[in-house]
Amino acid sequence: MEKTDYRKLMDKPYLGAWDIPERDDLVLTIKSVGTEEVMNESHKKEEVMLITFTDAKKPMICNVTNAKAIAKVAGSTYIEDWKGVRIALYSAQVQAFGDTRDAIRVRPYPPKLEKLVCADCGKEITDHAGYKALSIAESSRGTYGRTLCWECAQKAKKAAEEKAKESDVL
Repeated sequence: MEKTDYRKLMDKPYLGAWDIPERDDLVLTIKSVGTEEVMNESHKKEEVMLITFTDAKKPMICNVTNAKAIAKVAGSTYIEDWKGVRIALYSAQVQAFGDTRDAIRVRPYPPKLEKLVCADCGKEITDHAGYKALSIAESSRGTYGRTLCWECAQKAKKAAEEKAKESDVL
């Protein structure tokens, strides 16, 4: 039975170690990287690096250790190159502020990609017309509520357009 960390119930605005599945990695895709002013543990304002993800509701405050790991995975130290990069987060015990704490860490290597399969035709989703398979899958999941290959996404788009036309006539 998986237990619930009390911090999951505290409605924290940023990802924390408690958001990582127990004994598992959390694989996310970087949407954007920027800075934000936050209150630190000493209740002083501090500007931090903030990473948002396409597949997570909460952003992550990124420290130097994690930034170095992301740069290694992305193959670049430039944050503009990190958009679309998939990273694996895990929870680790670290020494910080004179105490042992749970912390988010980024694996310094790319996560293993699961095989992307189309929900409609069952074929593996592959790159198409300059679009990466992962982008096609995520876009179709967001638009149509299911993971589709390029061809099935085009069929779904056409069906949605015809349905919209049909409802306009009524």
